[in-house]
Amino acid sequence: MKKLRLIAIVSVVAAILLIAAVVLPAFAVNNDVEPYSPIGVNPPSSDPFTPKEHDRPDNFDSYVLSVQDILKYKTNLGTSFSARVDKDFIENMKDKFGQETVEKLAEALVNGKVSSEDLIKVIGFSEKAFLTILDDDLNRTEVLENTNNGTTDFVFVGDINFVDGLSVMNYYNSRKKGVEGIVSEEVLGIMRSATVTMGNNEFTLTKRGSPIPGKKFTFRGNPDNVSIYHEMGIDIVGLANNHAFDYGPDSLTDTLATLDKAGIARIGAGENLEEAKAAYYYIVNGYKIAIVAGSAIDPYSTRGATENQSGVFQIFNTSYMTKEIEAAKEKADFVIAYVHWGYESTTMITADQKSKGKAFIDAGADVVVGMHSHCMQGLEYYKGKLIVYSLGNFTFSSFPLTCGMLKTSISQEGKIDNVYYPMMQKNNFTYINYGEDGKNQLAELRDISYNAKISDDFVVTEP
Repeated sequence: MKKLRLIAIVSVVAAILLIAAVVLPAFAVNNDVEPYSPIGVNPPSSDPFTPKEHDRPDNFDSYVLSVQDILKYKTNLGTSFSARVDKDFIENMKDKFGQETVEKLAEALVNGKVSSEDLIKVIGFSEKAFLTILDDDLNRTEVLENTNNGTTDFVFVGDINFVDGLSVMNYYNSRKKGVEGIVSEEVLGIMRSATVTMGNNEFTLTKRGSPIPGKKFTFRGNPDNVSIYHEMGIDIVGLANNHAFDYGPDSLTDTLATLDKAGIARIGAGENLEEAKAAYYYIVNGYKIAIVAGSAIDPYSTRGATENQSGVFQIFNTSYMTKEIEAAKEKADFVIAYVHWGYESTTMITADQKSKGKAFIDAGADVVVGMHSHCMQGLEYYKGKLIVYSLGNFTFSSFPLTCGMLKTSISQEGKIDNVYYPMMQKNNFTYINYGEDGKNQLAELRDISYNAKISDDFVVTEP
């Protein structure tokens, strides 16, 4: 009997030892495994900004955890909107940009600091573009589809006139080839493939009004001719010039309405000063770009806009334009100044052009594009920024005149490159000038330019 009791005791002890051997290791502390954090990331190491591996369960909600990450690490966000970041802000961000963008920002903040300059690399938008979309601040702003290569191309051409009865429109109608009858296919290809293409609308689109008394040249085109802009691939036109008011206030009102109806953006004139001086913005490839236009020509027969009066934005006082450039730079990453100035029919650049151009760059313009001379004028680099003193005509008359087309490209890294195509407008047809004539024109362009190098393939750089 004692023997049986001993066997029973030994069996119980053995069973206890077996259970202990199996169960106790599960409660042992493993110093090699970090405890799980409720926000979905391991606790910070001694360096809080070193990359951290997320340790999340299989069924975690990535958006919820990203929200928690952003709220915990928002002190790493060095932007103007850092103090605004809360759950509602993040929810709005998700609605406007998508959950993936929220997750990208969360991951970046967990891994370290994110400055305003870093933002475009992290979420694909600059701070200014991001806030414009987030806050629905889209007045006079177009958000365009990103390009395949991430580069934004702005193409600028010169003076345009679609007045019935004058040579350009007579040639357009008689050749029956559409815009290909007045502009080469090569030029049109560059314009149509650009992200944004802009020209100088130097006439009125109206059937109303009377010519301004005493003005030598006045231009009025049929509003239906606005469709030619679509043929060309033009997206926006400048109205800050000396012919936007040729047939009085009704002609300007009709021009504004015609362009609006056709979906062509316009700057430089309006029903009042506020509208006339207002910049136009594009958001594309993560950046926000502004264009501002003004005219320093003809203060007498071309009415300037005032608080309660329609007209063009006149900038004889340089500070009027620099103020608008500064305001645009507060809202945009890049600013392009589009200016009507100088003398007609000469390559001579006036002292006023030179002083204004440099003042515009000092105020924040990244490129200055000039008009009015009806012929090509020189280029100049100032503080690393390009001034094109005049592109000359584009489709304006039958006279053989040199002119140009500028392509300004902004890379994903925010670098600006410029290409200037020397062109001819001859016999109502505009084309890139090659051959011997082209070599001569390129030589002339180099001769009348300042601190600017133009390569044989038309790339413009600072020496």
